[in-house]
Amino acid sequence: MSKAAEMPGPQGGVEVVGKMHTILRLHEILDEAQKWVTLVSPYLAIEKLRDIERKIRNALGRKVTVTLVIRARDEHSRSGPSAVGLEMLRRLIDLGLKVYEVRDLHAKVYLSERNALVTSLNLLESSFNNSIEIGMCVPAGRTEYDKIRDFVRHEIGPHTQELSLPASEEEDDDIPFSEDEDDDEEFGSTGHCIRCGEELELNPSKPYCPEHYAVWVRYSNPDFKDKFCHGCGDDYPATKNKPFCRDCFKQYDGDIPF
Repeated sequence: MSKAAEMPGPQGGVEVVGKMHTILRLHEILDEAQKWVTLVSPYLAIEKLRDIERKIRNALGRKVTVTLVIRARDEHSRSGPSAVGLEMLRRLIDLGLKVYEVRDLHAKVYLSERNALVTSLNLLESSFNNSIEIGMCVPAGRTEYDKIRDFVRHEIGPHTQELSLPASEEEDDDIPFSEDEDDDEEFGSTGHCIRCGEELELNPSKPYCPEHYAVWVRYSNPDFKDKFCHGCGDDYPATKNKPFCRDCFKQYDGDIPF
């Protein structure tokens, strides 16, 4: 009997699985994605997980937007990719991978436009081979999937910083969105402050200019209605949670915005 035949299916519902099926679900997320994949793993040893590296490479080859979020190094921890891992990440970045880091990150979430996987599993050889792990897989279309996606957008996204690689880093990876040429021409990389309309970098997690973000943060109400669409800059009662008008949201919706 094949592994696929042995593997339980979510059948439209929430599925709780052990380590083996958690890994298989992660493989499925990478193999089946057609639009975007976001991988949130605080600890990473990509050089030890060649199957995952190959699946990321294959997804990028299909023009899937792949985003990786890891834990930022700090003075209390020596966590972070090894020298070999950084070189492998550099090659994947050259192919289009977006890599970000977040201080104090501990959540592990893997999701695409089709499924979300919340799990204890890190992208580490020890997690794959030694540790006892659990996962919960949720298909798109369920309320739980939407809540997981919103968590990544609003709880992790605002804290991301682009991973800084030493030396020889290309300067063309500043835009944390899909690099599909047609999308770039249609949607562009310029956004607008939803309070004053000033042009700024397109980033739905940070849709305010510095001046008005300082005002907004006093109350931090993500549902406060402002004046302009973050995408086109037209008059629209945008909020931090919903910064796009309907037309811009249709164009942008897809990848998790950081």
